Amino acid sequence: MSLLILALFTQVEGHAQYFSSRAEISLITCSPGSELYSVFGHSAIRVKDTTSGSDLIFNYGVFDFNTPNFYWKFVKGKLQYRLAIQRMDNFVRAYAAEGRSIKEEKLRLTREEKRRLLSFLRINYRPENRYYLYDFFYNNCSTKIWDVAKDQIDDSLRFDTSVYRARSFRDLLYIYLGDVPWSKLGIDLLLGMPADKIASFEQQMYLPDFLSRNMSHTYRLDSSGSKQSLMSPEQVILKKNEAISGVEKSFFTPLLVFGLIGAVLVGVTFWGGRSIKRWVDASLLLIAGLLGVLLLFMWLATNHQQMDGNLNLIWANPLGLVFFYFAVRNQMDRAAVVFGIILVFLAVNLVGWVWLPQHFNLSLIPLLVAFLIRGVDNVFPLCCPFARFRKKRQTFPLKD
Repeated sequence: MSLLILALFTQVEGHAQYFSSRAEISLITCSPGSELYSVFGHSAIRVKDTTSGSDLIFNYGVFDFNTPNFYWKFVKGKLQYRLAIQRMDNFVRAYAAEGRSIKEEKLRLTREEKRRLLSFLRINYRPENRYYLYDFFYNNCSTKIWDVAKDQIDDSLRFDTSVYRARSFRDLLYIYLGDVPWSKLGIDLLLGMPADKIASFEQQMYLPDFLSRNMSHTYRLDSSGSKQSLMSPEQVILKKNEAISGVEKSFFTPLLVFGLIGAVLVGVTFWGGRSIKRWVDASLLLIAGLLGVLLLFMWLATNHQQMDGNLNLIWANPLGLVFFYFAVRNQMDRAAVVFGIILVFLAVNLVGWVWLPQHFNLSLIPLLVAFLIRGVDNVFPLCCPFARFRKKRQTFPLKD
């Protein structure tokens, strides 16, 4: 969903107060952009009234950078988004500059349904009503549109589920992340088990493309029993410009980078000295430990429910910080014991890769295998008396 942080939002509150019975209400769907905030596309409501001459976009995807404690509220999941109104020509101009397409589908509403929907939008735009607490899966710029529309429509809607395919929230995101593997990795690291739940027909509408598709497969029966689609056929307002909106692919993918790091770790295991191994392990487990602290914080101390129960904590274990503490103090026997505990978690993660109730990013495999090897190299001297004896002889060489 596009956050659409645009400076050119025009306050058109006066025009939003009154619409005639000839006003048309449409779903606007915008194609994905090249930036992470826009990679999933965007949805909005268009109200065009030829009688008053107004042509407005009602946009639920806006927030204010001037909000007090903006970044802290964003991290905590307590940042409020708001409904904003923009002129249609400004809206189109902004998307044309990004090379993104815009399509329109008009809602087929009764006169009373249209009146209720327009009245709701007017009231919802009031300063005391326009703010809402954003949720990536359940309360965003797309889900708000479906919730607003269905609540104002007579209770007679039915779904043509022939287009429905049972997929998890995470799998639906993957449709848009193929060309941005680093973003995919970041999302896989942050999202916990709730992202692997199967999204229902209505829940899939958290993505703009699926909002459009599923609403176009929503219908009701007319007086003769025939199906009448809720949406009219789509019309393209703006064509996509691939030269502007295309994503530049990076040669250095996570799989390649982690594969190289894994190869270096294996090399350190067989050819590195004790001091090199100590500082390499301390650095890696410091990073993994800090990541674990972040994931634990996002799970327990924020309102981001999709980040709950994050099983990446199995390998990104905060115990890495304990290893780091002992390693920098050169207390390697104690550090090895800690790595032995972490080793158990790594083994569980790798063995249970398929059956654990969360999807893990495949690019992590070479890194975790290398971690496993480094763990065995740390723990082996504790378990093997001969290796421990050789370690002591290397530390205190005998003199003639």
